[in-house]
Amino acid sequence: MKVAILHEMFVKLGWAEKVVEAFLEMFPEADLYTLIYDEEKTWSVFPKEKINPQVLKLLSQKIYNLTKNQRYCLPFMAKSIETLDFSEYDLVIASSSGFAHGAITKPDTKFVVYYHSPSRYMWDYTNEYKKSIWWDKGVKWYLLNELFLKLRQWDYIASARVDLPIMASAHVQKRIVKYYRRNDSIVLHPPVEVEKFINYTPSPLSPLPKVDRNSSNEYYITIAALTEWKRHDIHINAFNKMQDKKLKIVWVWNYEEKLKEMVEWNNIEFAWYKSWDELIELLVWAKWFIFSSEDDFWIAPIEAMACWVPVFWLKAWWLAETSIEWITWEFFEHKDWLDFIEKFITFEKNIESWVYDKEKIIQHAKWFSKQVFEEKFRKIIK
Repeated sequence: MKVAILHEMFVKLGWAEKVVEAFLEMFPEADLYTLIYDEEKTWSVFPKEKINPQVLKLLSQKIYNLTKNQRYCLPFMAKSIETLDFSEYDLVIASSSGFAHGAITKPDTKFVVYYHSPSRYMWDYTNEYKKSIWWDKGVKWYLLNELFLKLRQWDYIASARVDLPIMASAHVQKRIVKYYRRNDSIVLHPPVEVEKFINYTPSPLSPLPKVDRNSSNEYYITIAALTEWKRHDIHINAFNKMQDKKLKIVWVWNYEEKLKEMVEWNNIEFAWYKSWDELIELLVWAKWFIFSSEDDFWIAPIEAMACWVPVFWLKAWWLAETSIEWITWEFFEHKDWLDFIEKFITFEKNIESWVYDKEKIIQHAKWFSKQVFEEKFRKIIK
């Protein structure tokens, strides 16, 4: 069986790329396709020799080579995905959050799409996206509206090309039903390398301080891209009012400078990690993990569970489906963060009183392991 694996763009090594890694482990001989490839940022996991030569000729790739900004490629992505030739493959597996599901395959080729999300900027995050790139007024607003109208029409038509849609969460499934009218999808949560976190032993040579979670040096952590819709403003505003507590915000992106302007005290730090082990250590030594946005699926809170870092998050979307109150820790409920500080203080007391069971939480995290993901995926496509 000849297999192709398609991922929208390799411009970073994030959690969506972990799903592609899992696919490649299952099908090591598969050819790898994408619409944008940045060798400098992803070569260590996805080397250039693994990328099919068709990719380098795509219009989206040529625009990216000139601009080094994937946003400028947006108007050309639909045309580029339809340019790729998958006629020689028996199975095409796409990792999609926008355009990959629009690939054209022959009737006897099975086309399986793993949806991280329907395209957010085309559908329910359109207004937030416009604001995040400062195209929410005047001529820019008009041009973007016209572009998104055409892209939404294309996106809806493209969704019908998929033989088997698989969803990252039940919330993604609901959005697929609403926007694409597909009622035949299957939910399969993304793979999490929980064993790495459960069994991780910090290196004695690590530059990071070995923090006692009960010491005066303790810190709380959140890991999410610095974009407007990840709602970092919620915990920044809360920690501005709790100056005795330290917060590390781990990630980068285009909203970073605006978020830094919100910070009033030196108890909030923006951090970036240089290696996978360093990210694990930042998480392992945190007192607990905070997550404030509504999201389709985010692997980092599951990783926190695996190394028994308590999780405090907004009770919404996939978080409510993958977490069990009072077993996998606690929630705040108001999107405008009115109850954040009150619930945070109560949650902190519960943690210090050892209310939550360590083993139950770790066992819960194992349900999202890479092994479980691969076993379920093989059964689905069989």
